[in-house]
Amino acid sequence: MTYARARLLLGIFGVGSIVVLSAVLLLTQYPLEILPDSESWTTGDFTALVLLLGSLAALLFPMDLLGGFLLPKRWRSESISLRTFLSGWFRGVLIQSLLYLATSLSILFMGRWLGVPGAILAIAGAGIILVGSQLQMAKLVGALQNHESPNPEIIAAMEQAQAIVSAWGWTPRRIMTLEHHDTGFTGGIAGFPGMETVVLPADMLAKLSPEQLAIVIARRLEAIQGGSRTRGLLLAIVWVIVGFSLSTMLPGADVTSVAGLSMTCLAFSLWTFFGLLTLPTLSRQASYAIDGKILQSGASPEAFQQTIKTLDALQDDEPRRSAFIETVFHPVPSVENRRTLTSSNTAITWHAARITLFVSWACMGMLVRAVHCNVGRPELWVMLPTD
Repeated sequence: MTYARARLLLGIFGVGSIVVLSAVLLLTQYPLEILPDSESWTTGDFTALVLLLGSLAALLFPMDLLGGFLLPKRWRSESISLRTFLSGWFRGVLIQSLLYLATSLSILFMGRWLGVPGAILAIAGAGIILVGSQLQMAKLVGALQNHESPNPEIIAAMEQAQAIVSAWGWTPRRIMTLEHHDTGFTGGIAGFPGMETVVLPADMLAKLSPEQLAIVIARRLEAIQGGSRTRGLLLAIVWVIVGFSLSTMLPGADVTSVAGLSMTCLAFSLWTFFGLLTLPTLSRQASYAIDGKILQSGASPEAFQQTIKTLDALQDDEPRRSAFIETVFHPVPSVENRRTLTSSNTAITWHAARITLFVSWACMGMLVRAVHCNVGRPELWVMLPTD
């Protein structure tokens, strides 16, 4: 048993538990028996929503404790204290629950006013707001801080990396570096298309050479300039809207009562699970394609391989995986597969699988922090690990 495999088993159990529970509740229609079914506003609506969100937090807490504290304590040297874990977990859960409460109330409001089309407008609006505020949300949920290094060597390395990126042909973008505690934090890309910010973890500055750092930055710039990040965002929003719309068609599901909305969300959890099984293939395709662009632009294969090995070691430290495990569970290819299967095809949708999980916050997605990569890790709930 390794740390990576222990996290994978935890993710399988967590996601599987929610999916099975959702299916059982849908089949028995139990929420319709115990939750308010009024289509007009009552104080019971607010109370029921708060209780539902509290129940979700309680259901996920044992898995969060394992993923955020017990497993890192067993396998990783940088494990945090229980007090630090609990304070970070409470902060993240509180902020997410408040956002979910606001989103559910807006869906009910629009649903009671305009029906399912109104609810879809509410979700689309929430999804757009989430995309635009992802960086601020990541800092808020994960208690991430801006990093300004006074070390002249690090400053010089960053300047050299940016010069290398420019020499390879990419247009520089705004870069923000964040302080973090979880070594699995990778940063990513945040912001609306045309207004993107490249987000880097502070630890990366000290662990990578200028050329390796340039490879990380260039990969993200290629995702932006090649359009695959924008396509990933569009796919995520469409996927969430289509899934929610289909979910409202099941027996007992609607958007005009708390009971009906809970049935819709249970159905949406099954749709999200379907996405967890299918969307990683698109994410891996984009990863291979971007790898090919980087190598074609002048990055040395040796520096490239060392970069992805270093980043993998900071996350799950699993450089090799079976084809089946990777196909089903991992949107980011393993180090070994990226060495042997690099392609120069056009990237379709960068990071599609995990962007979709984040956008699912717009309709109270129950699986968004139960997957193996971020269960119990609030710093990774908003900006999930990327490659």
